[in-house]
Amino acid sequence: MTIGIIYVGLLVMGVTYALVSGAFGWFSDVGTGDDIHFDASGHLDAGHAHPISGTTIATFITGFGAGGVVAHYLLRWTGLASLATATGSGVVLAVAAYLVLELIFSQTQAGAEHETGEAVGRDAEVVTPIPAGGTGEVAYLARGQREVGPARSVDDSAIARGRPVVIERVVGQTVYVRHKR
Repeated sequence: MTIGIIYVGLLVMGVTYALVSGAFGWFSDVGTGDDIHFDASGHLDAGHAHPISGTTIATFITGFGAGGVVAHYLLRWTGLASLATATGSGVVLAVAAYLVLELIFSQTQAGAEHETGEAVGRDAEVVTPIPAGGTGEVAYLARGQREVGPARSVDDSAIARGRPVVIERVVGQTVYVRHKR
């Protein structure tokens, strides 16, 4: 078996992986009504891709195979020259894939959404009166945007509309507030 056949095999394997992944992604969106996910992106947390993921590994394999095929069959390089070209093209393409994923994730996750726990300690204003023992609504600023959410008084007292309050804690989506002193 020659190194050229290995390069071709890796190129075919990488392209096949991309086609199958794309097909599964497309099929999961076809109107079946079921929620099916095929995810090998290595998505870690809100807005970040992991540098070593299914996508970057598959891209490296495809780039390695493609670079090897070009070096071995088109440029007629042998040994270390073709191996260096294959490795270099694989690394360059994998890094490019990672950077593209990182850009996409950072742009799609760059909204003003915030953790509900970040609301604790913020000043707020009652926009819908909070009845004694009941739920109203407050508005507050988070990450530069006005947020409105359900609110209850920490001591179950009534709080009138327009009153300034401070958010003491958050349970689920409901904030518990106290009168601002």
